[in-house]
Parts: sequence; C-alpha cells; structure tokens
Amino acid sequence: MTNINPRSIIFAARLVGAITALLLIAATLMALYLSIQLDKRNEIQRAVMLYDLLFMTKPTPEAFARYLKEHQLTPVGGEVMKRIREEGKPFIEDPLLRRTFQSGNIEIFVYDMHCYYAYKMHDMYYYRSDKEMKPYMLYILVAAAIVLITVILLYRYMSGSIEPLQHLHRQILRFADGEKGIDTKVEGSDEVAQVANAFHDSVQKIEALQRSRSLFLRNVMHELKTPISKGKLLAHLLEIAPKDKAILEELFEQMQGHLNDLARVESLTARHLQLDIRSYACVDVLDQAIDLLGVPRSELEIAVGSEKIMVDFDLFAYALKNLIDNAVKYASQRPVTIGFEGDCLRIANAGEPFKEEYTHYLKAYQRDLSQHSLEGMGLGLYIVNEIVTRHGYALRYAYEEGQHNFKICFANTSMGNQLPET
Repeated sequence: MTNINPRSIIFAARLVGAITALLLIAATLMALYLSIQLDKRNEIQRAVMLYDLLFMTKPTPEAFARYLKEHQLTPVGGEVMKRIREEGKPFIEDPLLRRTFQSGNIEIFVYDMHCYYAYKMHDMYYYRSDKEMKPYMLYILVAAAIVLITVILLYRYMSGSIEPLQHLHRQILRFADGEKGIDTKVEGSDEVAQVANAFHDSVQKIEALQRSRSLFLRNVMHELKTPISKGKLLAHLLEIAPKDKAILEELFEQMQGHLNDLARVESLTARHLQLDIRSYACVDVLDQAIDLLGVPRSELEIAVGSEKIMVDFDLFAYALKNLIDNAVKYASQRPVTIGFEGDCLRIANAGEPFKEEYTHYLKAYQRDLSQHSLEGMGLGLYIVNEIVTRHGYALRYAYEEGQHNFKICFANTSMGNQLPET
C-alpha cells in the first residue's frame, strides 16, 4: 500500500471526509440524546402534575376523569403494578436521582413501551400512560444505518474523485523511472482531469522530442564512425613523421571518445542500460579506470586498500575515469589524491573554485567556460552523476582549502546495505 503524504491533497480530502463523518455521527447522536432527555423531562413533568392534581387541588371526580382522558391516562390495579414493579424498568436510571424523586412518593416505570406512575399518599394510586413511548432504540439503529450508508457513499464519492489523481501520481512515478507509453488521460472536465490530460499531452510531446533527439544522435554517431575509422586507418598508413602520426591518432581517439560519451548519454537518458552489479575490490575498478584514461600513475596518489564495493564493473570504472580525468585536467598542481573517507571514495585536486554552482555542471553539455584550453563537451560530471545515481549511491562535492573534493558515498542511500567492506 502506498504511503500517503500528510500534506497531500488525497490525505486532506480523506481527512475532511473523516471529520465530516465524525461530525455527522456526533450531531445525530446528540440530537437523539437531546430528544430522549426532553421526553424524559416531559414524562417527569406529567407525573408531578398528576401528583399535584390528585393530592393538592382535590378535583371533582368528573374533572379528574376529564383530565385523565385529555392526557391519555388510565388507572390500573395493584396486581398490574405488582407485575410492573417486578418486570418493568425504572424510568429514572440514576439511583440517586431516583431516590430523591421517590422521596416525594412518586415512582415511574417503563414496561411494554408505556410509562406507569405510582403515587403514595394514604393509599397507592397507579396510572398507565396510554401514549406509547417512542422506539428510541429503533431510531438509533435507523440513524446509525443512515449515517453509515452516508459515510460509505461519501467515502466512495471522494475516493472516486481523487482516484484520477492517484492514477496520475503512479504514472508520473513510472515516467520518472523512464517508462514509455504511459497514459494519464481522464474523462471529465474537473480540475483533476484537466491536470491529468495536460500532463498526458506534455508526456506525448516529451516522448516525441526524445525520439527525435535519439534518432538524431544515432544518425550522427553512425555517420561519424565511418570517417573516424577510415581516418585512423589512413593515419596509420601515412608515411609521415612519427610525432605527426601520433598527433593524428590521438585526435581520432578523442573523436571516438566523444562518440562513446554521446552513446553513454543516450543509454543513460533512455534508461536502456542494464546494470550487472557484483562485489569487486575498489582498487581493481580504479585500476580499470586509470587504464581507460591512460594517465601516468605518477600524477595520482592512491590510498585505496581492500575495500569492496557493489557495482557494475565497466560502467563504474567509466564513471571513475571521468572523475579522475576532470581532476587531472583542472588540477593546478599534482598529484591528484584518491582514497576512502569513511564510506565515501574521495577524489581531490588542487585548483581554482568553479565559476558556477556545482550543480550547474551536473547538467549535460555544461563545462567551465573559463577553461578555454580544455577540451570536452561538458558531459563528464553529468555521466558520473547518472551512473552513481543509477547504482543507488550519492555523488557529493565540496571545495575546501583550495581543493575540489568529489566523493562517491556508498552509505545512507537507497542501496545502503551495499557498503564498502574492508
């Protein structure tokens, strides 16, 4: 079951529905309670008025008979009241209040949905109310059923209203994970439907742009691979000075490297890349990265032991290669230091601070324009961040004491159980 954010609209809607239901239940119960108390008061008032009439005003038999008829009261015998006392229920439930009331020689009983009054003066007098009591238990059951049905209908209505929003949320998460062909279209004209349909249209446009970009990149890479291969072959066959031949071969290798960067960007952004994650010694992955880069080891100061990391070997080596490449290019002095700090692999180099915020360089095709002498398309940090994130780890950066510090942290992430082991 998906956890719901307490600040979300869905949570707020359900909370409002729950509060409304509770208020409706409370209002119904309060109305029933007040109605019961009012009827009790009326019955007690009737009992007291009958007592006053019998023993205070002393009416004539004819006037008393008229009173009984008008108030729907019937005199009953002692045998009846004996059964009522045994089987009936005291009308006043509170014992203290009942004793106080009985001290005035008045008792009220409930039996078979009627009230019975008992009065004691010189003799006992018993009367039955011909008016049947209201079936409050039935009223309570009916009210409870109505409230329950209302709450269920209200919940279903609100759930139905926010279901498109939940569906939209699930589709957005799928889209964020790189899934294609998601459908968020909703029938209707309310605000949720408008948002869902607007998002659907945006997804369609984004997918069309991605298809165009992907097709463009593939065509560019395909068209450039052939001349690069031919150029490398011709450079090898040319009868020129070895130094010039080496320069030509290096240029073609750089072009090939740029094409490889573009291919990896395409795979990472399209989410086509499948990771083959296994446990490796970090030093082995680092050696592979250095071999890919071809940088002299004299320019590096490596302090990595037997730490184990869970990674896709080739892909993670490529990420380390890019980080080391950046560190070497931008270093104002050698060596570049590489080592572990706790659960983080740290790559540090001395140099001037970035002209922009660090996050600016995590975007594709962004580079420090103040370094005009350095080649590249600004894909290095973007690729590193994408690879590290795909592994479930975190890329962090800090500029301290004249040094750029890049850290790949293996703990406290979504794959936090895959920590470096020494």
